[in-house]
Amino acid sequence: MSQDHQLRLFIAVARANSLRQAAEILGVTQPALSKQIRALESTLGEALFLRHGRGMQLTPGGHELFLKVEPLFNSLDTTVALATHQSSHGGTLRIATVQTLVPGFIPELSRQLLAVYPSIRLTIHCDSSANVVESVERGKSDIGFVYETAVDGLNMISEPLFEERLALYTRANCDTNSDKLLNLAALKLILPPKPYALRRIVERVLGYSVQPYIECDSLELSLRLVSICDGVTVLPDGMPRDMVEDRGLRREPLTAIQPRRLVALSRSTRGQSRTLDKALEIASSVGARSAITSG
Repeated sequence: MSQDHQLRLFIAVARANSLRQAAEILGVTQPALSKQIRALESTLGEALFLRHGRGMQLTPGGHELFLKVEPLFNSLDTTVALATHQSSHGGTLRIATVQTLVPGFIPELSRQLLAVYPSIRLTIHCDSSANVVESVERGKSDIGFVYETAVDGLNMISEPLFEERLALYTRANCDTNSDKLLNLAALKLILPPKPYALRRIVERVLGYSVQPYIECDSLELSLRLVSICDGVTVLPDGMPRDMVEDRGLRREPLTAIQPRRLVALSRSTRGQSRTLDKALEIASSVGARSAITSG
């Protein structure tokens, strides 16, 4: 593996202060990541991390290396991202998004953007909030749509879009009272894995870690499972009718859970790319209508 890639892995671990969390963000196994970090340490002839039960702590030498290489990779990623947008009538726009925006927001954003730039090539990647942030941070995506809580403290540009309320989705004949959160704990919950913001919200409301009835990272499949088994799921209140009522499902707003804010995340300021600027403009417009619809 090339040394520049090993350095990128080193930066990811240094940012996360945890081999496990960095491996989840990067989509690699923890042993494979550990092997590459040790290979880099062997090449440089010094330890870069102090390993302990709470995570990974940079050594003085590791901290010095991080301060040197992180700005260089940030600059390189920004240059590559900006070069992608030099043409205002074509090129590629790389979008990373959380899955809950896929049914309505992302298709409408894409439709309007393609109407302005018919020759643009869109790439759309769906993932957890943490991985969307990482994708934008590393320059793999030009714009990311995530929940505000996932970008706290990050040195990137975040533009608020709209607030999203959550609802409990059950079969139409299922008798539940979703305003009583104690009942939520007693239900057979179908939830995404732990890296997903929605899972963390449910666990924060309940006050403890849950073991889902079914763990599923697909929004479409989660609703399908609700329609054929005794499970229930928690998703945004604005799921399209053809995914809910037309399948014999019912939505019950979880009014006791605070709405969560969606933001557009990028590394480029407005005025550096017409395509990115237009995407942000459309996202704000579509987001405003989404807020009215779900309000």
